Amino acid sequence: MKAPHLITLCLVLLLLALPAQRGHCQTVVPAAVGNQSSTLDTAALSLPDTTWDYRVLKSLQSGRSEGWNRHWLTVSNTFVLAPFTSVGFAVGGLCTNNDPLRSNQLYADALEFLGAYTLCMGVTMGMKAAFRRPRPWVAYEGDLLCLQPVRSASFPSGHTSTLFVTATSLTLMYPRWYVAVPAYLWAGSVAFSRLYVGAHYPTDVLAGALIGTGCAFLAHAVRVRICKEHPELYPPSAVLLPLSFSF
Repeated sequence: MKAPHLITLCLVLLLLALPAQRGHCQTVVPAAVGNQSSTLDTAALSLPDTTWDYRVLKSLQSGRSEGWNRHWLTVSNTFVLAPFTSVGFAVGGLCTNNDPLRSNQLYADALEFLGAYTLCMGVTMGMKAAFRRPRPWVAYEGDLLCLQPVRSASFPSGHTSTLFVTATSLTLMYPRWYVAVPAYLWAGSVAFSRLYVGAHYPTDVLAGALIGTGCAFLAHAVRVRICKEHPELYPPSAVLLPLSFSF
């Protein structure tokens, strides 16, 4: 599947993932949230307790334990490491400066990831501002409990989009199973952790995964196009075609 087709598919799935019910659920905003009621639309994207979004979170909450709580909170917090991927590529380029071929590829990798990450964060934060979906623990006060309360909008999941843009970028740049498998295991674990701790609905996480994946493919497609039109910028080995996966 070519990158433009995959991006189109991601956008279609993202639209399908958007919560369709608006204004049909009464919600209560806890006093601790303070001014959040003025910034989040607590009726627009809250879901009634008969939806699968609610049932999934309720089921996960009933299976919590102290040990698993610590584990998934730790996993959730590892998302802060993802943005340093670009720094790692740049440092690698500096350390191998005596090898221009490899150095240029690492610099290209750093620029590609930086572009994908910036685009991903822009789309994620823009959608949060546009949809203003309240967090589950806000919409269902006293029913759904959050282990890591945050007061920003819920849709889409920023943790998930960050990890999926990282995993997809790494897989496109280094299409090997020993890169893809750990990267997506990390992304999937962080995505699940956001559900377990009660910070997001499943549709928030699904949307975040689609956004991250789509932004990574788009950034890679732009890099391939630029390098083909301007081969003087990077050597041939700096260009990895999309989905040229090998074991």
